Amino acid sequence: MTPSRMAALAAALFILAALGTTGATAGGAEGDPVLVTDLEKACDGGEAAACHRLGAMYDYAQGVDEDLVLAADYYRRACDGGHAAGCYGLAVKLQLGEGVARDQGRADALIRRACDGGLAIACDNLPPATKTESD
Repeated sequence: MTPSRMAALAAALFILAALGTTGATAGGAEGDPVLVTDLEKACDGGEAAACHRLGAMYDYAQGVDEDLVLAADYYRRACDGGHAAGCYGLAVKLQLGEGVARDQGRADALIRRACDGGLAIACDNLPPATKTESD
């Protein structure tokens, strides 16, 4: 595993741990097709957190087959819905070129957006050119 992929995995595990404390992963839900269907319905209904959860599931093969294209799409949908972790997840995909074409400029903008949305790990990973005095 490359160092950048390891950092992405650490970030995702951090976010998933936070989801676990809210019950989003409680009850052995991994591999539950009903959960996937329910999350898809919620995401389609505009629930950004559900889109992010699906992105993470497809990104790290949690109860579904790994699909980096789907992961990136779900992260995008989460980000479009104002979910800071979704923006960060998409930024990582853009940095690595996983499921989407590499685009460092767009990734940097999304990391800034995630930081502005209150995601501390994004603030810690702001590109030097986008850091401000208050960061």
